[in-house]
Amino acid sequence: MTLDVALHVALRAITALLALAAFGYGVVRAFQVRGDGWRRILRLVGTFLLLGVGSLSVLDAVTVIQRGVAPEDELLDWIWVILDALVPLFFLLHIESWRRRDLLERQLAALSETDPLTGLPNRRGFVARALPAIGATQRDGAACSVLMLDLDRFKAINDGFGHPAGDVVLRGVAAAIGQAVRTADVAGRLGGEEFALLLPGDDPATAAGVADRLRALVADGVPHPAGDGSRVTLSVGVAALGGAMTLDAALAAADRALYAAKAAGRDRVVIA
Repeated sequence: MTLDVALHVALRAITALLALAAFGYGVVRAFQVRGDGWRRILRLVGTFLLLGVGSLSVLDAVTVIQRGVAPEDELLDWIWVILDALVPLFFLLHIESWRRRDLLERQLAALSETDPLTGLPNRRGFVARALPAIGATQRDGAACSVLMLDLDRFKAINDGFGHPAGDVVLRGVAAAIGQAVRTADVAGRLGGEEFALLLPGDDPATAAGVADRLRALVADGVPHPAGDGSRVTLSVGVAALGGAMTLDAALAAADRALYAAKAAGRDRVVIA
């Protein structure tokens, strides 16, 4: 094999390898697109074009080996062969930009559904996570309950000790919720000092037991900024979510039970 043939084959091999790498990487990126079918199709079309580039490079290399003669006889011909290798390299770089864009989109989506103070899902994130869980329990005919939780006299904490102290309390409550719930449960901060829990598989009586354990965790584990033996307490409303009831209807029922708990003296659990 002459030097020019070996060089031609080497360049075509580089093109084929780059095209194959870009094809595999591109297919992975295409199937990781969520909720955008057209973008997935366009990415797949682009990656299969890369497979064609790689196939043509292999075919050309095999042909040159069989003939024993490189088709290039001028500098411009060699430049084009080199430029051919840059095509899949360009696509690799472009596909990497897809990855970064997808990552950024996922991060933005997560931020839009996350409460920045507590790290819990916000109202939008809570609903987004709760609906699939509700659908699963309804298909299985299992029980499901929702809890509405509200900190007692939280305005007095903010007014008396400042919002930074109130923020510490809210983060402490969020941490207590994280200790009390299971992986399948859905928790969220709906706004202010109001939190919600969805407990798939739990009837209201069981859910009330969870609420009582959570009240104890908050009272014993979240320090009151007064530091004089005062306790941070919760009032909780519990409601069943069964049959064709919607999440909004169950939350409204739990909210009414929450107000009943407040009216009865706070620091207690009421079942709707």
